[in-house]
Amino acid sequence: MEWLREHMGQPAGGHGLDPDDKVLNFRRFSEAPAKPEAIVAVDLVHQAAAMIKGIQDRASKIEARAEDLVKRAIDKLHIAEARIQAAEIDRRTAEAGMGQACARVEEAEKALQRAQSRIAAVEAQLTAAERRASEAEARAAEAERAVRRIEEAIRSQLLESARKAPRRAAAA
Repeated sequence: MEWLREHMGQPAGGHGLDPDDKVLNFRRFSEAPAKPEAIVAVDLVHQAAAMIKGIQDRASKIEARAEDLVKRAIDKLHIAEARIQAAEIDRRTAEAGMGQACARVEEAEKALQRAQSRIAAVEAQLTAAERRASEAEARAAEAERAVRRIEEAIRSQLLESARKAPRRAAAA
């Protein structure tokens, strides 16, 4: 700071104030010819301001780009959420359909089991009927043979009676 005061033409302890009225004297600064160090200092200030402005411009561009990226990311997120919701609805619908299909399959399996039970019962009845029919056929065949034996016995007896009758009539 001391260096700047020396080059600006101010006394070290005065701080640019007139000792009598303690008021800042601007004439002294404007009357003094500008020195190259002051011009360099002003140029440095201008350069610093330009750099700050450039940094601010870049920061603004980066911020705008970041906001655009955030907006696009949010839009993509909304689209993804909509897709997820649609997929969830489809999944629930499919699960409901699967539940209904499973219920129908279970009902069909029960109906099949009932039909198989009825078929087994009918087959058992058929087997019993076939057995009874076979037994009846066997009894009928035996009865037929018995009838033939009886018929044969009756014929034999009649023939024998018929043979004995003429002998009895001749003997009588």
